[in-house]
Amino acid sequence: MKSIFISLTALAFVSLSNPSYSHHSNAPHFDNSLEVSVEAVVTEWAFVNPHAYIFFEGTDENGQTAEWRCESSSATNMGRRGFDAETFYPGQRLTIVGNPARREDNVCFVTSFAFEDGVAIGGRDTLPEDKRSGSLQEVVAESDTARPDYLENGQPNISGYWVRAGRGGPPAAAAGNAERGRVAAGGGGGRGTATALTEAGQAAADAYVQIYDDPGIHCDIGNIFFGWTHDSHVNEIKQYDDRIVMQYGYMDFVRTIHLNMDEHPENIIPSRSGHSIGRWEGDKLVVDTIGFSQGILSALRSVPNSDQMISTEEFWFDKENQTLNSSYIAIDEHFLVDPYTGTATMNISALPYEPYDCTEYSGDNNRRPEDRLGS
Repeated sequence: MKSIFISLTALAFVSLSNPSYSHHSNAPHFDNSLEVSVEAVVTEWAFVNPHAYIFFEGTDENGQTAEWRCESSSATNMGRRGFDAETFYPGQRLTIVGNPARREDNVCFVTSFAFEDGVAIGGRDTLPEDKRSGSLQEVVAESDTARPDYLENGQPNISGYWVRAGRGGPPAAAAGNAERGRVAAGGGGGRGTATALTEAGQAAADAYVQIYDDPGIHCDIGNIFFGWTHDSHVNEIKQYDDRIVMQYGYMDFVRTIHLNMDEHPENIIPSRSGHSIGRWEGDKLVVDTIGFSQGILSALRSVPNSDQMISTEEFWFDKENQTLNSSYIAIDEHFLVDPYTGTATMNISALPYEPYDCTEYSGDNNRRPEDRLGS
């Protein structure tokens, strides 16, 4: 099977800079128009990814007592704001304010924790110093970090630890034909254009229900593009003579880019990573990938991909800005009318890669009715 490289210079790319999207938005799962306040006695604090959970015996404003489970941000992001596995502990008394779950009682998304001394902290805020067990760590390395331009084997140096620059959203979609299939809005803070779905793509989108099928709910990376930038987890790149290994911080996903191949094998088993062949064009790494499994490109906007999708990516180090830049085109004529494109910018990370160790406690709130406990 021939390796087909798509021209990346033929399309304009939209940067991923929208802060409002994560692997699944809160709104479909929690009613953000309502707020509950519960007097809590902590029974367990699960400091995990993709979301930390606090379990407690709670008494609501009506004096009703019940066992509660409330969701917060990811352990990775909360850890950078001073939280850790010891922040909350069994027997601790708190007032927890949050948005109630849409499909399960006594479940919420935390908007604030209030300690017995009256100190209140938002679920996405930095923990006060006197509540932390250690100092905050800088994630982005100093701008003058010394690194060789080339490795001993002559390859341009893109090795190391990388963390997304700023907060980005899902990959943006390329311009599409609004007359064919549903138009899926692009990402990038509203600056993206739209893409349309073919009849087959529309059928796949109709079968997908984000509140139940979002990959992140099932500890699934979803796709190689979104997973690379999601939620500012630290990624790691290792370079070898014959391959490049990309360790994603999100979902502990690993992909290998083969540098010693001119053609893809015939017997590829479809997967989220597909099969990637890379080549150096000057200081740019160009990567051709086929063999994807059917999945979702944009979980929130229900943009699917088929197993016929192919992609080309470029990676290069910007020495002046000390950033690892990338861009991609994904072509899927079976599901998408037009190419799906995007870019990402990564800073050198001052922190190493740490295992994600996905543990999902979302429960019946994210299960189809027929799959819920007791159904």
